[in-house]
Amino acid sequence: MTPAENGDRQIRNTRHPLGVRITAGVLGAACLVLGPIGYLRAIAAGEGSAAEWYTLSFSASVGLPLLAAAITTVAGDRRAALWSLALLGWPLVYVTAVHVLLAT
Repeated sequence: MTPAENGDRQIRNTRHPLGVRITAGVLGAACLVLGPIGYLRAIAAGEGSAAEWYTLSFSASVGLPLLAAAITTVAGDRRAALWSLALLGWPLVYVTAVHVLLAT
């Protein structure tokens, strides 16, 4: 017997799919912007503080899509989770592009 049939209040779904997708989009946009910026700063930093910039770039490029995928998975939005996981290929694209552009 469901709670509504038993006389209790009907349980409402409190998840907000639009809010989850907006959050995943903001995290994805941050990944797309902060990853390359951190990588370019690491190349420009030389030996002094390059390790910190590489760490920040990697954490933005990999950590933010994983966080977005975790949030959307918990919310039950599989499509947004797959798009978030697809962003894990972004570091390969921008690292290659940066080195090709700097080589010319």
